[in-house]
Amino acid sequence: MLGVVLLIAYWPWVRNHWDRLTGSRTGLDAAVSLDTEYWCPMCPGVLSDWPARCPVCHMDLVRRKKGEPVPLPDGVVARMQFTPYRVQLAGIRTAPAEFRPLAWEATCGGRLEASRSERLEVKVDVPRDGLAAVRPGLTADVECDARSGEKFRGRVQVAGPDVDPQTQTIRVLLTVDDERQELRPGLFVTVRFRVPLTRLDQSDRLAREAWRDRTAAEVALHSLSPFARPPGIESLLDGACHFALHGSGLTLAVPAGAVIDTGDRKLVFVERMAGMFDGLEVTLGRRCGDYYPVLRGLAPGERVVTAGAFLLDAETRLNPAMAAAYFGAAARPPAPSPPTSEDEQLIARQKLCPVTDAPLGSMGAPVKLVVEGRTVLICCKGCEKELRADAKKYLAKVPR
Repeated sequence: MLGVVLLIAYWPWVRNHWDRLTGSRTGLDAAVSLDTEYWCPMCPGVLSDWPARCPVCHMDLVRRKKGEPVPLPDGVVARMQFTPYRVQLAGIRTAPAEFRPLAWEATCGGRLEASRSERLEVKVDVPRDGLAAVRPGLTADVECDARSGEKFRGRVQVAGPDVDPQTQTIRVLLTVDDERQELRPGLFVTVRFRVPLTRLDQSDRLAREAWRDRTAAEVALHSLSPFARPPGIESLLDGACHFALHGSGLTLAVPAGAVIDTGDRKLVFVERMAGMFDGLEVTLGRRCGDYYPVLRGLAPGERVVTAGAFLLDAETRLNPAMAAAYFGAAARPPAPSPPTSEDEQLIARQKLCPVTDAPLGSMGAPVKLVVEGRTVLICCKGCEKELRADAKKYLAKVPR
């Protein structure tokens, strides 16, 4: 009876050793341990307990210890992965970042006055956030209770540059078009301003800066690899579409419920793969109703978490170990030291990874190895196994 009890108590240990003694001693079986997993640096959501190839990018999975810290991509401040059950349980919902007709709006009141030119005028106090939007020549809708249901057009003549320190408003003078002379001086009117965000200088300037930075990055990549596509074509097409939508008054926007405001920065969680969410720092404009305009940090079509974003943020703060178990989001390793002049010369001479033919630097900092007495750079750690397995083939592609 004692032997039976001990066998039951130590059955997992006995079964493990029995399998090792009687099972097939293949390379896969020998490489697997309870504290080891395999992941894809390009598709971090792909995990396996066995050596394999990534089903998405077909790269060899890289071995690591479970919970080992892994550097996150630039711009990603947190990364979480939930099972489908937890996603449903938490009620996480996503929606794409898309272009919407957002506009700055303000409603002000004032009394009609007669001007020297026998036209009616009205002076209103506009909130200071309209300083960049309200300029001479801007039109606005003017409504009067005495003429209910009718709208008159007003045009800004003077927009005071000074902000009243007490009311935090600016004084704006408008003339009112009343060809049928239905209005009279002394009547109280409501002035409604509406300016598309695409007409504001900040939105247009940041869009042009983003296009400039992307084009510069493509040109730099082309200088490293002569086989890359001609620089600027993709960014030019995207920029043309973006500016065409801007010209139609459409702005890239996300729902207000997707934004996490920490006080010093604003975050949104983007669904990269099924159940995998990246926390990105974004630059947003002023809120317009239920949406925020996106000035920098997101691309059209990226799916952001609209319900459950606060839960994801709380998990990254209160339980960072859960993210670390998958991707190492709990503790980021120190930033790599800048390449030495010798490394820079080696990168400029070699240019391409001999395994994938990808430009060095396209997958992060190149990895330097010594293979058969020669110093070789590869694009990522996942190429090391294949390089060492057929060193002569790949070393022949590396210039001396």
